[in-house]
Formats: sequence, structure tokens, C-alpha cells
Amino acid sequence: MEIIKIQEAPSSNTVALEMLGKQNLSEGTVIWVENQTKGRGQNNNIWQSEPGKNLTFSIIFKPAFLKPENQFYLSKVISLGIADYVGLFCSNVAIKWFNDIFIEDKKVAGILIESLWLGQKINASVAGIGLNINQDKFPDNLSNAVSLKMKTAVPFVLEKSLRLLYELIITRYEQLKSNKFITIDKDYHSILYCLGQKCAFLKDNEMFKSVILGVEPNGYIKLKHDNDKIMCYGMHEIKML
Repeated sequence: MEIIKIQEAPSSNTVALEMLGKQNLSEGTVIWVENQTKGRGQNNNIWQSEPGKNLTFSIIFKPAFLKPENQFYLSKVISLGIADYVGLFCSNVAIKWFNDIFIEDKKVAGILIESLWLGQKINASVAGIGLNINQDKFPDNLSNAVSLKMKTAVPFVLEKSLRLLYELIITRYEQLKSNKFITIDKDYHSILYCLGQKCAFLKDNEMFKSVILGVEPNGYIKLKHDNDKIMCYGMHEIKML
């Protein structure tokens, strides 16, 4: 495990992508930024994290073996790896579509994957991960955020946490490399947030509620509407509230 530790940078993904443009980073390389000044989340959201309290890092993957239609499986195994880690200390851990990890109804982690393509193959993927570890308080605009310390009342050693988390993510990634899609799908749906329940979504600035039936291999969420019509939506079409 190679860790490149940086005290301060806009975001770990920004640094990783810049480094990939200049040098050949090995698969599995970790870019760990202690203080992200412009942390990024999905859909241009901002990832806010108190410096020195949490884990904000990126892992370099080179999943050239993945077919384009299966690229969401990378998100699935990373989500499962994080859930495996959080589950060592907390119960009621869930993966909330599209890419968040929850403890009960509170968000403890988020993922942002950015890929570099070479033709029809993924040349490299940068998986940015933010995991709330030791932060005690969050801003008012992050009322649904939680940290491991808040749930366990125990402080964590960040580097030790990073190394164990990394091992669990790589273990899940090895499942993907071994084409264990059925196992991955089963484990993913076993902890999918609100599976089988009616949940609120936002589409074109209008809120609606539908039952979650699952997530398709391409990452689209499958919903059953009140009129029994079943439809699938991508992350840019709707937002889960």
C-alpha cells in the first residue's frame, strides 16, 4: 500500500488526476489529503470536513477489464468496502443510492469516482472517499451528517483506520476482478437504503414518492410508481431526498 500524504490541497481527486496526467501511478496508490479546501462530492456538491479529523483520500484503480456497461460495479464494491469497515463498529449500516454510506438515517461517508477513458476502456479511475471519523460537530447545513466517534464515543487513529479501510475495499475490488457479480449484487442489495420502501425523490424540481425495487447494473435506480408503472432513472435525472 503506497500512501502519498499531502497536508493541504483543493481535493484528493484533483491532486490524483493531476498526478495521473504527469506520471504513471500504480494501481492501489492512495492520495491522502489532510485538509481539503475545495472538497467535491457528486453533482458538484461540496464535501465539508474538519481538517485533521476525518479521512479524505483517493484510491487509484485501473479497471481496464470492466466493460463500459459494468462500470457502476466499481462504485458498488467501493461502497461495500466502506460499509464493511463501518459495520465493524456500528449497526444499521446502509448504502444510499447513488453513492453515500449511512448509519441509520445519518450520512457517514460519500464517494466520487472520476474515470479517464482510452477508447472504450477505462484507463484509470480515481475514487475519492470522504469518511467522517473523529469530527464531533457539523455545520447546520449538514444536519444529517454523523461520524464514527459520535456513534461509538471512541476516538480513532486516522492512519490505522485508513489502512484497514483500504484492505476491505481492495478485498471487494478483488471480487470484481474475479467476476463475482452475483455476490456483489446480493451483498449490495442486502444493505441498500430503503429497499422495498416508498421514498422521496426530486425530479425537475418536483418531489414525488416511489418504492425502491433495486439498482440496475448500469447504476440506474429502479422505482415502482403509484400507478404500478416501473421505471429506471439515472443520477442526473433524479435525486434521492
